[in-house]
This record gives sequence, C-alpha cells and structure tokens, in this order.
Amino acid sequence: MKPKRTIHQVFAIAKTDFLGIVRNKTAIFFTLLFPLFFLIIIGFTFGTQGTGETSRIRVGTVNLDGNKIYVNGTVSQDSTIGNVFVQVLKDANFTVYEYGVYGDKDSNGTAAYDISRGQIKIAVVIPANFTEALSYQYTDSSGIPIPTKARLDLYTDPSDPTGSIIAQQSMFGFISEFIKNYQEFAIDQLPEDLQDYARVLADPITISPSEADVSGRQLRWIDYMVPSTLGLVLLWSGLNHASVAIATERTKGTFQRMVIAPVSPITVLAGKLVSSLAIVYLSAVIMLASGLLLFQVNLYWNIPAIVLAVFLGALSAIGIGLIISSLSKNEEAANSIAVLISVPLQFFIGAFFPLDIMPEPAQIFGEALPFTKLVNAMQGIMTKNLPFEAVMPEIIYMTTSGLILFALGLIAYQLSLKRL
Repeated sequence: MKPKRTIHQVFAIAKTDFLGIVRNKTAIFFTLLFPLFFLIIIGFTFGTQGTGETSRIRVGTVNLDGNKIYVNGTVSQDSTIGNVFVQVLKDANFTVYEYGVYGDKDSNGTAAYDISRGQIKIAVVIPANFTEALSYQYTDSSGIPIPTKARLDLYTDPSDPTGSIIAQQSMFGFISEFIKNYQEFAIDQLPEDLQDYARVLADPITISPSEADVSGRQLRWIDYMVPSTLGLVLLWSGLNHASVAIATERTKGTFQRMVIAPVSPITVLAGKLVSSLAIVYLSAVIMLASGLLLFQVNLYWNIPAIVLAVFLGALSAIGIGLIISSLSKNEEAANSIAVLISVPLQFFIGAFFPLDIMPEPAQIFGEALPFTKLVNAMQGIMTKNLPFEAVMPEIIYMTTSGLILFALGLIAYQLSLKRL
C-alpha cells in the first residue's frame, strides 16, 4: 500500500507543478513555445531555400563601359558587353540598382552611399574598357590582338559579413556563368578545326556535383532543421523548467512546508522530475507536429528511438536545471542563471550552425554537450533512417552524461535540504 501511496503523491506533485506552468502564460511561452518560435521564424526565412533566392540579393551596378577611353591611340565608347552584363544580371532575378558613379559613403545617390546604409548588399563596378578588352580591340603595331583581361570590382559591406558572403558568392556564381557564355561566343569566332581544342583549353575539367542518397528521399533544409530543434526543446523546456522547480517553491515559501509534510524529499523530487519530463515531451510533440503542419516535413518516424533519445537528453537538461534550482536563492536568480546558460548553448549544439565551420575550441566544446549528441542522433534517425545501432555511440554518451548530471543534481538537491 505504501508504494502505491508514494506513486500517488509523486503524480499529485507532478500534476500541481504541470498545471502551474499551464496557467502561467509567460511560463508557457518560454517553456513550451519559445523553441517553436525559433522554428517558425527560421523555417519561414530559410525553409523554402532554392526558390527565388537570388531575388533577395540587392546589387548595385556602376557601368562605366560607355565612358571615353583611348584604344590604340583612338577614342572608344563601346558599351555593348557592359550593357549585356547588367541586363543579364536583371534577368537572373537579382534586384539591380544602377548608379553613375561608385562615389563614397557621404555622397547621396552613389553606390558607396547605399552600401553604407544597407540599401544594397554588393556593388559591381564595370570598367570603361570592359567591351574593348573582351572583344580584343587592343592590338599591337602589326594588328595582332594583345591579350587584355577585363576587370570587375566588387564592393561589399564589412559590417555585415554574413550578408556580404552570401551576396559575394552569388555574384561569383553569376560571373562564372557569364564567362562560360562569353567563352562559347568567342570560340565560335575561331576556325572550325580549332573550336573543340579551344573549348577544352577554356574548360579543361568537367565537374559533376550531385547529392549523395543518404535518406532515400528528397529532403529540404527544413527537413534537417526540425529534428535539430529537439536540442532546443531540452534547453528551453527541460533545463529552464527544472531550473526553477525548487527555486519557485523556495520563493513562495512552500518548499519548507513540502519537505516537512508527510512526503519524503525524494517523493517531492520525483514529482518535479515527472513534471519536467511531461513538459519536455509536450514541447517535443508541439515542435514535431508544427513541422508537419507548417512545413510538411518529410521525415522518418522511429517513435521508440525518438522517445528514448529525448528521455536520455532530458536527464542531462533536468540534471543541470536541478543544480541551478537547488543552489539558487530564489526564482529570479534561477531564471537568470538558466537563461545565461541556455542562450549561448543553443549555438553550440548544431541546431543552427554546423559545428565544423566553427573554431576548433568551439567544436570541442560543442561535441562535449549531450544536446549535440541528441541533435546528431535525431538527424540520423529522422532524416537518414539510420538503424538504432548506427546512433548507439550518441545514445551511450547521452546515457552516461545524463546519469552523471542527474546524480550531481541529486547531490545539489540534498545540499539544499540541509540549508533549511
């Protein structure tokens, strides 16, 4: 009868704790819906990647190709290829702004002025001899063409490194295609018996990029993102909720009454643990269901593996939260510490950015986090349909770290009892 009564007490405490979250609108947002907020914002921003992407890139062109220059001692104002370049840029779905001069950041109406104010992401300056160089108008005294390279100057905003990289890489891709078309046109002007030879010289290596079949189905960026957000669920739902579990009771003055009541401290802790797990799983369900409904994600649903992995990851999150909650003097302090920990950690678990693009110390730190292992396991299971044994290293790591961190949380809880 006694075990039955203890179980009843555990669930009674869990129910009270869970309902307290449900009735608190602020707590609902930060505990349950904050990860969903991230998913929706990022999903609608990047989830349709590949459709009309270049239309978001604002390019400024300064076409000087029609200006007067001297070629072989005579004045030239040929702007043919420069005009074609600008027109093809527009046809490629870039948003193009045309300027007469590059200027500077203080001169309104110039490309430099608009870059400094974020109106355009990149400026392309086409030189005055663009057409003349590409059409071989430079010759020596014998009339033999002098090989002359055309030059394009690209200017980006150093204060926006991410936007500048995207704009610059897009422009490099466009220029590469433009060059290929120019080469083909130039080769067609050669004698027929030299054309094939010239084509090989101009493009000696054929590259055939293709995506490896890692999942058995066509996946979008958002399909990889949704499983990754389960790591955010652990940070915001598991860690944050557990971090205030004891601190809230201490702030209300009810913690002392709970532990001197005919309920053991372990029973109180068990109730808090059940409540935290319920919050984590509810948030995970909301996250995954939103991915299905909003973005129609195309994933594999190995439910037992997902449930187990989330549970093991939750042990680590709850363990850290329990340490914070037990050592904090009040709810406000616990909340502050939890945010201070969870906000930076979310950038090191591979949910937003791949770890391999980060500096080596950041990679080492990120790989040591159990939440990173959850993200890796969920991506493997849900996007690649990997068998359970393929993610066993991640499962073992999460089990070990979860037990260690939860044991430390128990120790912190015991210490908090002694301070009463």
